[in-house]
Amino acid sequence: MKALTVIPHRPGSGEVREVPDPTPRDGEALVDVVRVGLCGTDAEIERGEYGEAPPGSEVLVLGHESFGRVARGVGALTKGTPVVASVRRPDGCPNCARGEQDMCLWGKYTERGIGGLHGYCAERYAERPEYLFAVPEKIAAVAVLLEPLTISEKGWRHTIAAQRRMTFWEPKRALVTGAGPVGMLAAILLRLRGLDVTVVERTEKPERRALLGTIGATYAATSVTPLVELAGPRGHVDVALEATGSAQVAFALMDLLGPNGVLVLTSVTGGMRPLEVPADDINKRLVLWNALVLGTVNANAVDFRQGIADLVAAEERWPGFLGSLITRRVPLARAAEALTHDPTQIKTVVEIGVDGGFPLGPPT
Repeated sequence: MKALTVIPHRPGSGEVREVPDPTPRDGEALVDVVRVGLCGTDAEIERGEYGEAPPGSEVLVLGHESFGRVARGVGALTKGTPVVASVRRPDGCPNCARGEQDMCLWGKYTERGIGGLHGYCAERYAERPEYLFAVPEKIAAVAVLLEPLTISEKGWRHTIAAQRRMTFWEPKRALVTGAGPVGMLAAILLRLRGLDVTVVERTEKPERRALLGTIGATYAATSVTPLVELAGPRGHVDVALEATGSAQVAFALMDLLGPNGVLVLTSVTGGMRPLEVPADDINKRLVLWNALVLGTVNANAVDFRQGIADLVAAEERWPGFLGSLITRRVPLARAAEALTHDPTQIKTVVEIGVDGGFPLGPPT
């Protein structure tokens, strides 16, 4: 079968090649892949920054944002069931043993398409049913967005859990930095929960302003208005979510939180670039206002299930919004060229299998 592969730690090695077909083990389902989303992680692996092939393989099949249909069923997952697969697999630590591999203690986990396991950007894959999540047909066309949504789902779930430290907390204002897929999906999550949401990025993109306006969110660019002004009066940000990948933005947000406010960090920043920050002021604000800085990575099964519910709710409340986030569609044969970051796009997906045509438009 054909798959998008890289040779880990060899920059520019991304290519579509023939790889062996998966052989399902007892208890595993076989899934025909319909489409796969590409993100910054895939691009970083293709640049040779990290990544690990499975034992015995020179190449790593990329892709961890998936949507497909069961080809050979197991249990309740019958043939034709639309499914999304999770990413991380446990290493046996106490948390992993309880199904919380997103909170792994030992760090020896493996991840589909990232480290130690092949990903989903191939014509098919085999997987155990506990790592497959059936999705309703009504969101099949946009279900590839589920995995990136789960990042914010987990961040919000942990925010709520942490805020049980007090008797009363009623967040009203949220600030999201970054208008890429994670930021846009975070905005949906927060709007569904009734928050006043402002999404901020560096460069003005009028089409994203219009897009966010359809869900009642505000859009702004720091090239026009400084972040500190966009945050409003100091102390008026209840929840901030950082999705730009900029450490400078992350530290700036720490100085904008209100009383008992929460900053959720979703970006993994690389490099060793020094940064000058008002450390005394940030420390004072975090301490005196009981503010919380929370890092989040990967997601739990509960986040996938909640993400499915939120995708359904968003599609019903704002029809077409989710589909408009998928701005570039390429066939598998051209998947390698799609690994180059294009700031004009929101979400790029690779179309692999035909699923009743292309409800959101054909690949280009």
